[in-house]
Amino acid sequence: MLFGPTFENYSLLAWLRRLRERRLEAFGVALLAFALATLLRFLLTEPLAGAAPFTTYSLAIIVVALVCGFWPGIMATALSVLTGWFFFLPPAFSFALSARDAWTLALFMLGALINVALVSGLVAALLRHETRQRVLFQELQHRSQNLFAVIQAIASRTLIDGRTVSDARQLFADRLQALARTHSMLTKNAFLGVRLKEILAQELTNFSDQTTVTACDIVVNTRAAENFALIAHELVTNAVKYGALSTRHGRVDIRCGVEDANGKGQFMFEWRESGGPPVSQPARKGFGSTILSDAAKQFSQDVQAKYEPEGLTYQLRSLLSGIEAPQVEVAPLVEAAKREDAVP
Repeated sequence: MLFGPTFENYSLLAWLRRLRERRLEAFGVALLAFALATLLRFLLTEPLAGAAPFTTYSLAIIVVALVCGFWPGIMATALSVLTGWFFFLPPAFSFALSARDAWTLALFMLGALINVALVSGLVAALLRHETRQRVLFQELQHRSQNLFAVIQAIASRTLIDGRTVSDARQLFADRLQALARTHSMLTKNAFLGVRLKEILAQELTNFSDQTTVTACDIVVNTRAAENFALIAHELVTNAVKYGALSTRHGRVDIRCGVEDANGKGQFMFEWRESGGPPVSQPARKGFGSTILSDAAKQFSQDVQAKYEPEGLTYQLRSLLSGIEAPQVEVAPLVEAAKREDAVP
C-alpha cells in the first residue's frame, strides 16, 4: 500500500485521535480547509474558467474527512455545495440552477458524501484497531507478569521441599503442564475465559469412570482459570498418591453452584473424595497445601480442606463477579481464528 507506512506512525495516529476527540478543534480545521479551498477557487477563477466549479473543494473535503472525521466532513461538504452553487455555478451570485448544473451539483454532492463516508470510516477503523492493539499489549504485559509470578512461586516451593533434583524436576514439569494446558484453552478462546469443567476434564482424563462433575459449566476469567488449573492439578495429584484415586474403588464427586449472599452471587466449588484409604491431616505444609489454601484465597473468601477418614473434602467460595469471565460471545472469535489458521 502506497501510504501504508505513513499510517504506521503512532505519533500521527495519536494526533489524529486527539484532534477527532476535540470536536471544536476538528470543526475549526474543517472550516479552515473550506475557507482555503474557497479562496483558492476565487484566485483561480480565470485559469479554471472552463473547469468544474467545485474543483478545489473535492480535495479539501477528502482532507477534512481524513483528518477531522465524519461530521466535520459532512459540514465541509454542505458549505462547499452552497458556496460553489452561489458563487461558481452560472449565473454567479445566485441560487438559480439549470438542469445541467443541477446534475453537476448533485454528482458533486454524491461523490463528496461517498468520499467522506469511506475516508473517515477507514481512518476510524484504523484508529480503533490501533487502540485495541495498545490495550492488548498492555493486557499481555500484565498477564505475562502474573504468569511469571506464578511460575516463580511454583519453582520456589518445588525446589525447597527437600526433594531430590529428579523428583523436583518432575513435579515442576507436571505443574507447568497443568498451567500450560489451561493457557492453551484460554488462547483458543482469545483469553476471554474458559469453562471450569474443561479445566477439570483435562486433569481427570484418566479417571473419568471414577469421577463426576456437576454444574461446573461456568466460564471463568484468566486469573481464576490459572488458579483453578493449579488447584485441580494438586487435588488430582494428592488423590492419586494418597486418596480416592489411588484405588479402583475410590470416587471423586465435584460439584459447583451459585448461591445468593446479601444480594450478590456467590460461587461454590466442592471436591469430595470417598472409597479410598483413610486420610489424615498432612504433617507439613508443602506447595500443594499452599495452592489449596493460601493461593486460593487470592480470589476466594472462604477456603476449607477437611481431611476426614473417609476422604478429603475441599471447598471454596468466591464472589461470582470476581471469577466469572465477561459475557462476550466467544464462539464467533474462535471460529474466525480457525478460519484464518486454515488459510494456506
